[in-house]
Amino acid sequence: MFNRRGVSMLLVAVIVVVLLVGLTATWFLFAQFSVSNALPGSTSFLMAASTSTEGIGCSNVIQYDESVPSAYQAMYSTLSQILNDFNQTLGGIQPVASHGVIYATELLPADSNIGDRLLAPQTMQGIIKYLNAIQKLGIDGVTIDISYPVLVPTFPNYNQYLNFYESVVQQVRSRGMKIDVESETPLLAGYPGLPLGSVSYANLTYSAYVSEDRAMIQTVITDLHPDYLNIGTETDTLQMLLHYPEISTPQGWGTYINSLLTGLNKGTTKINVGLGSWDPIGYLYATLNDSAIDAIDVHVYPVYGNYLSILTQIGRLSEEYNKPIVIDEMWLHKSVMNEGHNFDTDAQISARNLYSFWIPLDEEFLQLMSKYAQVYDVAYLSPFEATNLFAYLNYTYNSANVPFYEARQVAGRAAGYSIANGLISPLGCYYETLIDNLAPHSTALTTFQIATVQLTDSVILNYKNQNGKVDYARSRAAT
Repeated sequence: MFNRRGVSMLLVAVIVVVLLVGLTATWFLFAQFSVSNALPGSTSFLMAASTSTEGIGCSNVIQYDESVPSAYQAMYSTLSQILNDFNQTLGGIQPVASHGVIYATELLPADSNIGDRLLAPQTMQGIIKYLNAIQKLGIDGVTIDISYPVLVPTFPNYNQYLNFYESVVQQVRSRGMKIDVESETPLLAGYPGLPLGSVSYANLTYSAYVSEDRAMIQTVITDLHPDYLNIGTETDTLQMLLHYPEISTPQGWGTYINSLLTGLNKGTTKINVGLGSWDPIGYLYATLNDSAIDAIDVHVYPVYGNYLSILTQIGRLSEEYNKPIVIDEMWLHKSVMNEGHNFDTDAQISARNLYSFWIPLDEEFLQLMSKYAQVYDVAYLSPFEATNLFAYLNYTYNSANVPFYEARQVAGRAAGYSIANGLISPLGCYYETLIDNLAPHSTALTTFQIATVQLTDSVILNYKNQNGKVDYARSRAAT
């Protein structure tokens, strides 16, 4: 969901489409495995797993093939260098005073863009298992997308949605976790999970939208009591969905945010406003002086160009205006500057996130953002692709040549199986040790048996060590 003045608006639409597809598979993943431990499917992807023991705090970790395919060697090196350069930049900055950081992740199976399938009984069962799984990793916060107009009284099934999110909040709070609600953009119109024609902004006037959205924001605060509430971040995505000229400039953006805040009873909820790291910085300047805004919200996806370096500028503004930073969406987007911006390319880019050879870079990105959170006053840090904390796909000839949607579904089923059976990916282990302030390391591997599993209707994952016991631990050196 990113764009800049020099990048075509088409790219924004592309990312939205890909996110929609991803969320479809995500719902399938968590709903499917809330009631069954089986791993159904009709794909022919092969996933290899191995077992070993290390005793570093992680257990039940699946091992993947992390060898980089020749086709991606150049991109891998480029992205690695970008991360290394920013790491060196952060190393030369004097950190702010010591402060706590909430390490969180996206509560994907509760995303409002999933639509009325959220109201299915198995959805809550999947959410409970998901919350249990991330709690074991030491994650102490969740990001929940609750978008306009789901909690507007005139929206179909309004009461059911409100009851659903009240139940979700109750489950999260019972585990002592913090909550960040994202309500910065409307529902993504045309999402497959929504009834056809249920969402249309064609006849929605700017004044009506602001009035209804402000009322919904108050409902979120009054009924759900989130710790943080994001009411405006991706300026380009909002403009792409609504096409309002009133929000097409930094000045107009500032006026729009002020309109949402007027008369708002925040209670104890902190209000976040910011921008995507790809958005023009002027939109951030337009809101910094508003005393009703408690934190600077940032989304981080692409890293090429100056998309990472702008984070240092945001860090300085955080210090200057005494507002902490909330990063409630971030992931290492696997793309470089010389790639074209069209639907086909973007689907390929999104599919890349699924493959296990990126694990070391995904770990490096998490470590880098954690370092940024220590250098600057970051209060909340939330990786978006929570699925990868539990499963990846090995890169094979078969998996590299299937449509993105199918690959996403297989990855989703694999992650759902992991959650149902207490397994995590190496990235999940890394995030756990990162949260625990442990330096990930490895010891000599024990003898292990490699189980190659074909995902078919009749086969489920079944990894066993040399003694026939299910016993997993991280089995490779951290990079």
